[in-house]
Amino acid sequence: MIPTELADQVRAEVKSLKVSQEQFMQTYRRLCAHHGGAGWRSDKDIDVIFYHVRGEIIPIMEEAGMDHEAVQALCWWAEKLIMHR
Repeated sequence: MIPTELADQVRAEVKSLKVSQEQFMQTYRRLCAHHGGAGWRSDKDIDVIFYHVRGEIIPIMEEAGMDHEAVQALCWWAEKLIMHR
């Protein structure tokens, strides 16, 4: 079992991550709507929409200092959540 202080640290970090996660998801959805129009979620070419969003957002995230692999993973994660919600 992990020490109490580490468990408390994880809890605090998760609270912060949840806020950031929701903000990032809202932004990602807005970008998808920008590229795919109002019905983007039902678009059969949603992978093309994701491709265009990644093409624009990845350079911005890397310019802000994120690692390339971390950016790729975060975009993949956002797309999976969007598809399952």
